[in-house]
Amino acid sequence: MVPFTLFVLGFMSLSGIAFLVRHASWRFIYHCTSVPAAIHSVFIYFFALESPRWLHVQGNNKEAIEVLKRISPGKRGYLEKVSSRLPSKETLEQSPSSSIMDLFIRRWAFRRIIVIMIIMFGLGMMYYGVPLAVRDIKVNIYLSEALNAMVELPTFVITPILLEKFNRRSSVLVNCLVGGALGVFCFVLTTLGRTNIAFVFELCSFFCARIGFNLMAVYMIEMFPTCVRNFATTMLRQALVIGGACCPIIASVGRNVPSISFAVFGFVVSGLGFFALLLPETKGAGLCDTMDEQEQSDQAMKSSHVSC
Repeated sequence: MVPFTLFVLGFMSLSGIAFLVRHASWRFIYHCTSVPAAIHSVFIYFFALESPRWLHVQGNNKEAIEVLKRISPGKRGYLEKVSSRLPSKETLEQSPSSSIMDLFIRRWAFRRIIVIMIIMFGLGMMYYGVPLAVRDIKVNIYLSEALNAMVELPTFVITPILLEKFNRRSSVLVNCLVGGALGVFCFVLTTLGRTNIAFVFELCSFFCARIGFNLMAVYMIEMFPTCVRNFATTMLRQALVIGGACCPIIASVGRNVPSISFAVFGFVVSGLGFFALLLPETKGAGLCDTMDEQEQSDQAMKSSHVSC
């Protein structure tokens, strides 16, 4: 969760950049935001590391050990001993292989990825739509965006607590229901003229949207093995962005009926949140590398829940 805090700092900086160049055209704002992003991409190329687990699954044990040595230079001796125990690439090639197509061929995997995308679509609408519709509350746009970014910071402290204390499925469901209710209350308070209180509810609904995204990101990792986890993560992010792409259309409705978009976002995220009931509970389950291992782990989790 710690790396996401830098994402929040970038989000907060947008308000400052927009305020400083508020008299310039939108093209100039694009330049001010895209140039730092391009520089950041160069740093990623040189400093980002591949996943050692993924490299091992692909049979690249030597590269995996080298990455681990860069991460933990003080344990080079231990890593050298571990490298001799890892199965060779030839051994891994003889074992049943998995591919992205398994996500669509295996019914359980296809059902999970569809349900995850449905939930993330709703969270994406609220996450991107609520800050966009805040103009209907008649508050300072620069201050509101900065505060929306700031409320994300506590989510990275609260999310690990939720993951440790509560089940994944119930946490996602309750979070979506609470976030949706806050969005509806925001609409009601705005129509009553209580804009200051409505803005507080807007911040809370955005807070829930971020919590939901954090929970789903971890939940998804536990539901898919290493061999397809990257693609599953891509689908999760894609659904989030598609939900965000629908926001301007819904937010534009607020021009005719002020703040109605908050109610729409609230009902959508609450309704789609019920799809979490179709997902398996994964708390306490280990991470798997292959589709077969994932199926065995799921069966073990089901058996343990039945015995309880």
